[in-house]
Amino acid sequence: MRRTVRGAVAATACTVVLATGLAACGTVKQLTAAEKVSDAFGRITDGKTLKAELSFGATADEILAFDKLASSKGKPMDRKTAELMAELKISVAVSADKPLKDIQSFKDAQSGADPFNALGQDPGFDVAYALAGKSGKSYADLRWVDGNFYVKADVDGIAQLAGENAGELKDAARAFPKVVQDAVAGKWISIEGKTLKEFADQATKAAGAKTGGASAAPSVDPKVASGLVNTVKDVLSRNVTFEDKGKQDGADHIYVAAPAKALADDLLKSVRPVLKDVPGLDKLPSAAPTDIPDKKIGLDVFVKDGSVSAISFDLAQVDADLPADAHLPVKVTFSKDAAEAPKAPEGATKFAMSDFEQIVSSMLGSSTGIKPKIGSKPAAAPLTEAQIKELAAKGIPEAQIKMLNQSGMGYEQIKKLLGSTS
Repeated sequence: MRRTVRGAVAATACTVVLATGLAACGTVKQLTAAEKVSDAFGRITDGKTLKAELSFGATADEILAFDKLASSKGKPMDRKTAELMAELKISVAVSADKPLKDIQSFKDAQSGADPFNALGQDPGFDVAYALAGKSGKSYADLRWVDGNFYVKADVDGIAQLAGENAGELKDAARAFPKVVQDAVAGKWISIEGKTLKEFADQATKAAGAKTGGASAAPSVDPKVASGLVNTVKDVLSRNVTFEDKGKQDGADHIYVAAPAKALADDLLKSVRPVLKDVPGLDKLPSAAPTDIPDKKIGLDVFVKDGSVSAISFDLAQVDADLPADAHLPVKVTFSKDAAEAPKAPEGATKFAMSDFEQIVSSMLGSSTGIKPKIGSKPAAAPLTEAQIKELAAKGIPEAQIKMLNQSGMGYEQIKKLLGSTS
């Protein structure tokens, strides 16, 4: 079971993205079923809102039955875990004041190029992510509204999901600023876009100081992104088949399938030349992983009122050793008009640069026996240029030395810290 679920997210995401990429490009027109899927994905961003929910399309009993077939040699899953898997769902809601397909930054986000248009700026659309139970219990919420970030988490609930206790984390939070204590207590925390940009700028400067040069944030050239889409489109048109299965619950049911190993090999062979100049992607393997099943796998696409309403993918397909009667469906549902526009929560505790500095000071102070005051910035004598150069020679960027000094650590304290970490 563990090996099957380990590749579940990747397999599901890849399959959905591949089908979406082909359909949205609208290039496969030789089949009526393909036309339906193409048009349906093309219309999914016609509206000003979009909501997608990912969950297991199985009950706890069905998950346990699947685990019994998949884990004949491993430790069986307990009912509590199965109930959690059946209960959890991940949702994403997007909202704008005009059709999403007309927003350039949204199209960039879909292609992977500069998803938020630039930190500290309003991308033109709002986003809300949520991890929740189907019964309504909320575990985590993240929102990007008007260019600002908001987050809230149920620390106790998440700890229970992981089989842990949040007591130690709550005790440790007492040594940190109020914003950390509020976060652990499950309250909303906000970070302004300009503060995020300041974080990013400092990280870039620190990385540049380490490498001896500037370190720009990674991005994808729009031309490369476009070339990749076209390449993937061509590969899919050679491998993917569409079969109209008729009506199911008022929706058109279309089965989209492809030979898994052949598709993966073809994709790798085709995209390597396109990505050869992209850092980190220039050394892709020449062949698909050996554990990809050498058989046809597929997903079920449901189209209602001309737009995609759901996608279902059976995770059992990714494990060639499972018996034919093993099934564990993952379902993604889509809605264009039922998504509530993400809103900025009231009363959120603001996370500022001073909080970040105090957190760093607190963490580093605990390793050196220094206990800085929390709630007010402790005073420290400004470092001289000679002291900064001396400390930087020990391997820490000058930007970080100055930040530690500004957060309350003096020359001797920073020197002691560097001596304890070298």
